Amino acid sequence: MIFRPQQNHEPVPEKIDTIKQDIFFSSIDGTRLHGWYLPSTSNPLKPKKTILYLHGTTKNVSRHLGFVSWLPEYGYEVYIVDYRGYGKSEGSANLEGVLSDINAAIHFVTDKMDDKSKLVIMGHSLGASMGIYAVSRYENKSQIESFIAISAFSDYRSVTRDFLDSYWFSWLFQWPVSLSINNDYRPLDYISQLAPISTLFLHGENDKIIRPYHSVELFKRAFHPKSIAVLKTNHNEIFTFPENQKRILDFIE
Repeated sequence: MIFRPQQNHEPVPEKIDTIKQDIFFSSIDGTRLHGWYLPSTSNPLKPKKTILYLHGTTKNVSRHLGFVSWLPEYGYEVYIVDYRGYGKSEGSANLEGVLSDINAAIHFVTDKMDDKSKLVIMGHSLGASMGIYAVSRYENKSQIESFIAISAFSDYRSVTRDFLDSYWFSWLFQWPVSLSINNDYRPLDYISQLAPISTLFLHGENDKIIRPYHSVELFKRAFHPKSIAVLKTNHNEIFTFPENQKRILDFIE
């Protein structure tokens, strides 16, 4: 219901393939994880800022790379990582393990950064929702400048019911199935603990996978500084429009 990993990488555009670099690091329990590093193409020696991207539930980094591959052109370096069970990362995906992988990824990236730099974390879909918990529990929030939650859900059981409610053959089972989902790490319970990290919520008004009310509920529960925008797009096209990219860039700046 939550994780849909794929081991094999899909082809990526040559322009991106020529600059991406493999990274490997260990999770809290020693699981070996893989990801890609995209250096700034406009200023590789001194990037404006460092961005850690947490991808959604399907496939692996190769499927999600296009969502952030435009950022290096604007002077940012980007890390995109695979959770356990995804791509070249070892192990099998489970919620507790993946949350520890995100924590390990934050440590890995901040260790690479200059002491004066601060990290921007951006998550999409499941990555945004898991990121809320991971960042809320991170022991050194002063290293994180801002968090961008794109198409996040607020509650694991609610999003399961939304999904099952979309189909006539599963409508009757939405409540019993949703109650079987682990809700211990419900983003709505942890979003207030992101403060004082500046947080941006973005959601597509036509999102049929995760309905926009989830981001609205998270925004209401979050503390300042915070902002929200519901955009004229769906779940996976939110990054493709120049006006949405500009909104993300303006927030990061």
